[in-house]
Amino acid sequence: MTPIVFINTKEIPFVDLIITGKKRYETRARNTLGGLVGRRVLIAETGHGKPVVRCSAEIVQHVLVLGEKAWRDHYKEPACIPDGSKYDWKNNQTEKHAYLLTNVEPCSPFIPLEGKRHGRVWMEFEGV
Repeated sequence: MTPIVFINTKEIPFVDLIITGKKRYETRARNTLGGLVGRRVLIAETGHGKPVVRCSAEIVQHVLVLGEKAWRDHYKEPACIPDGSKYDWKNNQTEKHAYLLTNVEPCSPFIPLEGKRHGRVWMEFEGV
């Protein structure tokens, strides 16, 4: 089974930024992708109807980012998070999780059949 990671692109074209190599880190408020470190995943964009798989990548590292200074100094820019975005550091936040993406390969876009869900964040897909 191949994991599919869902990335919301409603406001920011994150998947396009991953494909072009500008976005090197996927970030989350919780460690929702930790179990996928060391694996190749499919990346699907959401926020515009059904999820569409657009590329694959390896998640090679999980970093626990402790504190806003570390976030701004090392992860915010390579994660392509604009100032004030809902994905930026929040005042009451104490940590963020950053996942390094490498070996990105675009693919012909497709809508995956439903697989075993792991919340809204990712699912296991038998089609690849």
